[in-house]
Amino acid sequence: MIIETESCQLFEKILVGAKFELIQKLNELVNLSQKGDVFFPDELCNFLCIEFDLSALVLFDLKDGKVLEVIGKSASAKKNFKSGSTHYCNSCTAIHSNEFNKLFFDSKCTIQVSDFMTYEGCGFFSLTTAEKVLVKIGKKSAFTKNEQEQFERSLHIVSLLISTWKVSKSTSYKPSVGFSHVVEETARELKANANSIVGFLSYLLNENPTSSQQEYISSIKKNAQSISLNINDLNELAKIDKNNLTKYLKQVDLNVLLNEIVENFRSRLGTRKINFNVLLDKPLLRPVELDEQKLKYIISMLLFVSTTLTLQGEISVQVSVSKDSKLRFEISDTGNQLDANTLSEFFEPFVVANKSEFKATNITGLSFTLVKSFVNYLGGEISAGKNEKGNSFIFTISGEVMPDFESTLSQLPKPSTKNKVLVIEDDYATSKLLSNYLNKWGYDPTIVSTESQAFSVIEKETLLAVILDIELPTANGLEMLKKMHDHPKTKNIPVIVCSVEPEQQKAFLMGAVEYFIKPINYNYLVEVLTSYKLRKNSNVLCVDDDLPTLNLVKQAIEQAGFNAVAINISAAVMEVIKDKDIDLAIVDLDMPTPNGFELIKLIKSEKRFARLPIIIYTGKENYQEDLKQIEGLFEDLLDKRSTNIEDLAETINAMINRYETPPPAAEVIKSEGGLKILLAEDYKHSQIIVTRLLKKNGFESIVVVENGEDAFKMARDQKFDLILMDMQMPIMNGFEATEKIREIASYKETPIIALTAFAMKGDREKCIESGATDYIPKPIDSKEFIDKVKYYTNTLS
Repeated sequence: MIIETESCQLFEKILVGAKFELIQKLNELVNLSQKGDVFFPDELCNFLCIEFDLSALVLFDLKDGKVLEVIGKSASAKKNFKSGSTHYCNSCTAIHSNEFNKLFFDSKCTIQVSDFMTYEGCGFFSLTTAEKVLVKIGKKSAFTKNEQEQFERSLHIVSLLISTWKVSKSTSYKPSVGFSHVVEETARELKANANSIVGFLSYLLNENPTSSQQEYISSIKKNAQSISLNINDLNELAKIDKNNLTKYLKQVDLNVLLNEIVENFRSRLGTRKINFNVLLDKPLLRPVELDEQKLKYIISMLLFVSTTLTLQGEISVQVSVSKDSKLRFEISDTGNQLDANTLSEFFEPFVVANKSEFKATNITGLSFTLVKSFVNYLGGEISAGKNEKGNSFIFTISGEVMPDFESTLSQLPKPSTKNKVLVIEDDYATSKLLSNYLNKWGYDPTIVSTESQAFSVIEKETLLAVILDIELPTANGLEMLKKMHDHPKTKNIPVIVCSVEPEQQKAFLMGAVEYFIKPINYNYLVEVLTSYKLRKNSNVLCVDDDLPTLNLVKQAIEQAGFNAVAINISAAVMEVIKDKDIDLAIVDLDMPTPNGFELIKLIKSEKRFARLPIIIYTGKENYQEDLKQIEGLFEDLLDKRSTNIEDLAETINAMINRYETPPPAAEVIKSEGGLKILLAEDYKHSQIIVTRLLKKNGFESIVVVENGEDAFKMARDQKFDLILMDMQMPIMNGFEATEKIREIASYKETPIIALTAFAMKGDREKCIESGATDYIPKPIDSKEFIDKVKYYTNTLS
């Protein structure tokens, strides 16, 4: 179906001045709606969530004036909003108002689309006189008037797209929600059991078993890991069946991606001689927008087959553009040919896994069923066949090749997200699980298994952190840790060590910042990475009119691992930093107008920089008398003539680290005026994250305790304006501590925000029932956390 001219004109007006990328995404949605694509409603919901910074969104058909049937939902919405499921809300203001394209906010609404505490609203629009659709949205922070108006204007476009989609879809597709739900829930339980088995077996291996016992334990552990991988694949298939999968589109350099995958396989060949060829059509040397994560899985699994069947010879990966403008991939090898029956049933469950060639590998019974499902989900087809010398696999997927002008734009420098994590792990199952978890929380993992691969990555990449398994078969992990600590590119990079052996003392002596005994607690791992990410995102302002000195200071800042905001014209400083978060300033005194003294006063006169630590780094002589005019406005003074770059880097590090250290409890208790916050948290890195976020946002009076009992005693003896309560603590947990604090007369109305790594259904309700005012899940989202702290302390600007 073609959208009417009038509608197209409306699109044109709204899209004037919009980013090219936004237009591309809208165009993709239009195409999906015109095809009647089964994934369209969910893709539309995900798109709206991203564009309007929403926590969750669900679309409902209104049936019989009261029944709400789910059309689609964002990936972040509650799991019970399955396609086709029905829901009721007798108090819905939007339905009863009969006002279209308008958002309503009603605390009595019984439908909550997010698992977390959010600001929720609903809007109502009409497709035809008989068909009406309700949109329910959740947002982490309150809607501004402008945000509300923008979203309300977008509802007309949403109604046009849904109308087009409804007319275009020839058949009504409803996935087998019930069965998929059972599979997903069962998979979760089985996975937990399998991981427990792996964990207990790892501990058992530490108890000095006999060689035969060790063999049995290793065999059981391998089987348990295999079960865990099968369950992962089963869970992914259930998501696909429920339309609950999300596309993560990004612009990808296919040449780089394919060569990285091939290099990973080449490093595992041992003495086998296999030549790899990667060939791309010329247009595909430009960036391509596609789902990198799923494509990587598809190609890796197919290359695994080819490398298993090819003892020596050649493996080729060719990519071209097909006649219907899709990306066509062909992987061919010169290995042992599979029989015709196997090739015809290649993507059926357990067909490949049951072949003798693959019995001893990590391929699961569902690996290639999942490959086919991913290919179909990405808009393509896949087949397995023979060539003259071996086997070949051909598949297509949708992908948008960037035009030349956009390719040029993409080459411009972009701010680094500093989310790259190097993982050095030889166990396939562990590395796969670790990679999935890091991807889920927004980190970009590079997995290697040898020392040479690790240092090759270190030379090329800027890393946030390194995760190192010290029990590598080809290298001494502790020696490798020492080499990284001595290497100029990793001397300031945190190295997190993982092992089944309790050798913390040795690892810490060698420079490790954290030590995990397997099985890894992934929530704690993400907390560690988050604490270092917050540090690495620190901006340090340096101002000096002497360019050689400025470059040396910039080098010291970057050597310490932070972002340098280097300016050599003092008059430009206030304009440059007006929209920036600055964590530390380094200022020379002897400069033209304004000079260093005047500049420090200017910076400190801004309310948001009033507490900014400032280091004076100067070669000016006879400045002592002049310092009186800025007394109390700076923290440290370093003389250029007697301070080397290493000393400056150490001072910068120490200043930034001050954000992580709460003041002594006695000092906070004695202080008068100002907000006082009690943080109850037992995990060191969670304490660092929360303290840093609070202090950077002007909340200086923080008392930290490490268990629920101490939290209760502290609240009983002192009055705090806000309590941040971890719910999983020793001695007394957060639920019990919150209940006891609520029994204190002066704490009946005090806001208590629950911090918890729980993510199960009912956890939010449990926190609220215990007396918490609100709930923030871990790993903590910085913006959501600060927004809620400001909201409950009435400090929103």
